[in-house]
Amino acid sequence: MNEIESLVILSSIPSLGPIKIRALIDRFGTAEKALKAPLQQIAELKGFSAIAPFWNSWQQNLLWQQDLKLAEKENVQIIPFTSPIFPKSLLNTNDFPTHLYVKGSLLEQDRLSLAVIGTRNATIYGMESAETISQVLAENGCTIVSGLARGIDTAAHKGALKGGRTIAVIGSGLSHIYPAENKKLAEQICQSGALISQFQMLTPPDKHNFPRRNKIVSGLTLGSLLIEAPIKSGAMITMESAYMQKRKLFALPGRADQENFTGNHMLIKSGKAALIDGANDLLSHFNLKKSPSPSQPINSSLSEEEKLLLNLMSNQEMTIDELTSKAKWPVYQVQRILMGLLLKKAIKEFAGKIYKKTAA
Repeated sequence: MNEIESLVILSSIPSLGPIKIRALIDRFGTAEKALKAPLQQIAELKGFSAIAPFWNSWQQNLLWQQDLKLAEKENVQIIPFTSPIFPKSLLNTNDFPTHLYVKGSLLEQDRLSLAVIGTRNATIYGMESAETISQVLAENGCTIVSGLARGIDTAAHKGALKGGRTIAVIGSGLSHIYPAENKKLAEQICQSGALISQFQMLTPPDKHNFPRRNKIVSGLTLGSLLIEAPIKSGAMITMESAYMQKRKLFALPGRADQENFTGNHMLIKSGKAALIDGANDLLSHFNLKKSPSPSQPINSSLSEEEKLLLNLMSNQEMTIDELTSKAKWPVYQVQRILMGLLLKKAIKEFAGKIYKKTAA
């Protein structure tokens, strides 16, 4: 039995969390020696009397063996906190896990990282902001960390993948990707970044896991950026974790009459978070020189009617009904022109037949 196996076994014992496991390692020297300690010695330790009845449960409950085999089968590394590749930033938090399950790679450059987070029920503005900011930061050497959730997290990961590295921290086991629709995204993240969990491979996405996941998201980074979230939300729990971990907080302002931005505005008004209005503020804060963006030639392939419709579009999102009314053209004609603009990437389409000019 080696140290990693011993850590996995210890974490499978009921009521034995990371703090107590590290206390055992401090007392006995290694996880393996702690696991082999006589029950009487464990029972005599302060705070371990409730754990003593379960101390040898791992000898009958062999799920830990299944966990180790599954990790090996799925090419998942189990990285103990004593490993040189365990994220150093996590070691500065109070209740860091004793080991992480990692699919992909952790690199030295990940020390320069930022959490980009927000609500699952995001606005188009929030989704676009998360994707654009994450892409620019990733292009300039910053690793984007988020939670693989629907909404803002998904947009942040997708933007980062366009520009560089991203890390996803999930609230379930790596054999139980949640949400299921992000399985393909998780695979893409593993190819150039990393997928991380502190939970055993088959752990389901229980609601009690996510606050613990949020502490890892914030703990891995130099700071957290809130794109969009109401006051009562998981993203705000992550921001509070970041604050307690003495990380830098940033928030994007939104419309004052939107519930989705009440968390942002509260953090800004309280002085906990610095207001930012784009990636340049963050690049400046972290002393990163922005790489020149490749020049985008004017699309000379647009037809005259495509140019006319594009000129009628404001910088805000517009529905197909609004465009039809403004152009005074039949809806079938507007639909045809929109399809051409989409194919030429001059506009973006969102759910509900909503369109917006592509940012220049």
